[in-house]
Amino acid sequence: MAKEKVKHLSVVLSSVFAHAGHITKEEAKEISGLADDEFNKAYDTAAGITEKVLQTKGNRMDRFLEHFAKEIENYTDHYGGKLFS
Repeated sequence: MAKEKVKHLSVVLSSVFAHAGHITKEEAKEISGLADDEFNKAYDTAAGITEKVLQTKGNRMDRFLEHFAKEIENYTDHYGGKLFS
């Protein structure tokens, strides 16, 4: 289970790069190694994160890190919501 959650998070990260125009969606899919439905879930999550970041004024990297951290917290809730204890 943990392996799948880490894979999801890595796909969200690579998909943010795709949404930002640094790689293509096809390249993000290739990186993912996931089935289409699982990839699309992660890609949609990345779309939401990217949209929020692009609407931000100021330091967008800080906002990206905040949103990505929330996604990590969502996927580590079975560890008590903390990646590091």
